Amino acid sequence: MKKGRFVVNTIISASLLLSLLGCTSEQTNKKVEQSNPDLTTIHIIAESPEAITLFRMEEQEILESYGIKLVYNYPQRITDRLEDYLFSTDDTYDIFVVFPAKIPLYIERNMLLPLDSYMAKNKEFDNEIIPVYRKLYMNYDNHDYGVVYDGDTRLLFYRKDLFEKYNNEYKQQFGVDLTPPETWEEYEQVAKFLTRDIDGDGKIDIYGTATLNADSKRYIWFAERFISMGGKYFDEDMHPLITSKEGIRSIEEQMALENSGATPSQSMFDWVDLNNAFLQGNIAMVVQFSDTARFSFDEHEETWNSKIPGKVGWSLVPGETPESSRGGTWIGRVLSISKDSKHPDQAWQVIEHITSFDASKDAIGSFETINDPYLNSHLTANGKGPFPSEKMNQNFLDTVKESLENPNVDLMIPGGWEYMQVLDHYLNLAMIGKITPEEALQSTAGEWEKITDKFGREEQKRFYKEWLQKLEEIKNVSKEK
Repeated sequence: MKKGRFVVNTIISASLLLSLLGCTSEQTNKKVEQSNPDLTTIHIIAESPEAITLFRMEEQEILESYGIKLVYNYPQRITDRLEDYLFSTDDTYDIFVVFPAKIPLYIERNMLLPLDSYMAKNKEFDNEIIPVYRKLYMNYDNHDYGVVYDGDTRLLFYRKDLFEKYNNEYKQQFGVDLTPPETWEEYEQVAKFLTRDIDGDGKIDIYGTATLNADSKRYIWFAERFISMGGKYFDEDMHPLITSKEGIRSIEEQMALENSGATPSQSMFDWVDLNNAFLQGNIAMVVQFSDTARFSFDEHEETWNSKIPGKVGWSLVPGETPESSRGGTWIGRVLSISKDSKHPDQAWQVIEHITSFDASKDAIGSFETINDPYLNSHLTANGKGPFPSEKMNQNFLDTVKESLENPNVDLMIPGGWEYMQVLDHYLNLAMIGKITPEEALQSTAGEWEKITDKFGREEQKRFYKEWLQKLEEIKNVSKEK
């Protein structure tokens, strides 16, 4: 089920992560280095092998154009715990590959160099980068601390062949055609319907759906439901609002789905596992990041080894109603420069090159990268890309664009990642039956109050208000376009 090259447990201790990073330090051609001792070395650290793939694709061009060699450091499997190592080591790096929601964690530790002066010299960034990434994921406290490198749009993926095969049966039972669900109620109904014992051996062969349910990212499925119901995280005084009926319903409905038999029992899927389950044909539909679309066409054994090429469709993530705010972008990646870098100008040259359209246009269609569209120019098909036709490629990109018009995003304020990880922890306890949904959200709210007080309530009120204002600005830009 798991790809052979992903061999490390997602939960990695700082000491183990340190050893992994040491084992997977790679650099550009040593022969070139020996013939040119004046090369500048730029050290890059990332949370996964896939996050540095584009650097590898461009390293020769970077070497020849700028006289820069690259050294990579990363664990063998994607992890959300890279900072356990980074925040405790004396090792220095030049470029961090960072989840935008974690930028405040780095700023608290004075680890990132403001990029304002560099950004001012390249006006193309303002015109080219999709607004939600430019205004929210790159900018924090009125400074730019990263350049977007990966836009993680959320979409619903579904098996077109199964929807067609069982359409008549579904229509007889429910009176409507079997189409991609637009609401969470429809999603649960379709998931239950498509859960099948196809060969009659008494075992489920295809489950209706599955969820990103490993540590650190389960908060996303809660947020997608909660926000589409009109839920808000805080009131104007930074008192938590997640104990509302919308919050309780979000957990109760997800629990009902998990307990209905429509999902694999006791599955703790991370991003890799969830993709594998879907691409191996074991799941009928899944909410995932947008690169699942191209991975579904990847039949190569050394990468995703998809068993369902040409059988996958995509649509917006369901919502409370079809008109709800559906989709958006969570996680993503930006490239940041370490404040301790001895070569910030050269690090910027690398970042500027890597994030350019010319360098990234092929990466967003590669089976080996994790880079998803983040430039406006990415949203116009550059040929057929990884798809059978240019028309299909454009259809996919149009769906990405529509999803990004709904700025459902990570909370970019001091402690934002901490707030979500507390929620994530109590969601897990509720999902395994240790506590009730009400207890989960009450405990979360209590911890959130402590986090707010730790950072200062007045400061948090200011940051949260500014974050909400940015969301409205992005909505208005989307409407204008």
